[in-house]
Amino acid sequence: MRKNAPQVTLPGSKMSARGLEQRAFQDRSVREPRNADVAGVIEEEFGKYLIKAGILSGNSVARAFPKPPAKTQTMIADAVGETPALAIEALKEILGERDRKRSGQRRLEGNSGTLVPSEREYAEALRQIRLTPAQVTMLKALTIAGKDGLTIGHLSQAAGYKSREASIKVFKKIGLLIAEYLELDLPEAGSVQNDGAAQVLAFSHIESVDEPATWIMHQELRDAVRSVL
Repeated sequence: MRKNAPQVTLPGSKMSARGLEQRAFQDRSVREPRNADVAGVIEEEFGKYLIKAGILSGNSVARAFPKPPAKTQTMIADAVGETPALAIEALKEILGERDRKRSGQRRLEGNSGTLVPSEREYAEALRQIRLTPAQVTMLKALTIAGKDGLTIGHLSQAAGYKSREASIKVFKKIGLLIAEYLELDLPEAGSVQNDGAAQVLAFSHIESVDEPATWIMHQELRDAVRSVL
């Protein structure tokens, strides 16, 4: 038997007959419970992905989705193989290469030494993580501020917080959610200015010792916020 070569399905392409079959498999696999052995669907977690595999029109197909608690079950990639198990292994290679390529393309932020994800990575994370209205307001406010940035005080006012400490906590939580989804390595937490979770979103700029730090959102995240939120 000739072994099928692994292949990736890119979301957004025109729906062919095979594409309609794949959508049917995706919809069915999303609806199946965890113990979906009766339907012949295998589920396996792989990093931040949830892999589902089964037989579709005689072909062994494996598909990767964002792992819960992601907001959606949008398919990220798929692969085929002689058996569901081999399709899963082929898909793991595709996903591993996907993550390695993304990591290698991240920009080094000179102000903080942080590796900044691409706009595409940020956009994917924003579509999947669950943000509160206050967190969305913070992201939009920093996006509008652009290269001028905002102080924590101004950010607190924008989100409706009277407590500076509360707004810092909410701000850092956004960074943690994005870091967890994208599996970013964060340095140990220190002051607010060098906190790794905050630097996932922005870098701090201090004009003088007499003025508070200004937080300037990474350009890649600003572009993602404009396209997603």
